[in-house]
Amino acid sequence: MFHGQGISVRYPSWWHATAAPLTPVTSPVQVLAVASYPLPDNGRGADGCMPKEALDALPADGAFIYGWEYGSLQGENFRPRPKHFALRNVVAFECLGPSYAVHFRQAGRMFQIHVVLGSRASAYTRATVLRILDSFEAKAGTRAR
Repeated sequence: MFHGQGISVRYPSWWHATAAPLTPVTSPVQVLAVASYPLPDNGRGADGCMPKEALDALPADGAFIYGWEYGSLQGENFRPRPKHFALRNVVAFECLGPSYAVHFRQAGRMFQIHVVLGSRASAYTRATVLRILDSFEAKAGTRAR
């Protein structure tokens, strides 16, 4: 289980998570970095907002889950957290490249989480990613800093 910044997720014991920032970006605040492979423990391998070292290490059959909390944004992009997440559309995101994105709010907090899958990620890996996302819990009054 990963705990940090007032959030938690459950992930398989053979996966990896870190609370260490993977980029020097401080706003929005990184709250989640979970992967099927070892992650760097600092942001020195970043390229601006891109966690380049983590992305470069992504194996063809791997997965990388990376998320931020937004402080005071509001709007329709942050709907209530769904009971079950889905990976529907790949977007070209400036800080990650092609990835699946989910935006939601929970406990009065707003989150944006991206999933990058390797080119040969299996249905099992994809299902594992969805189980991890479905386990996401945020506590009220514990906004990331």
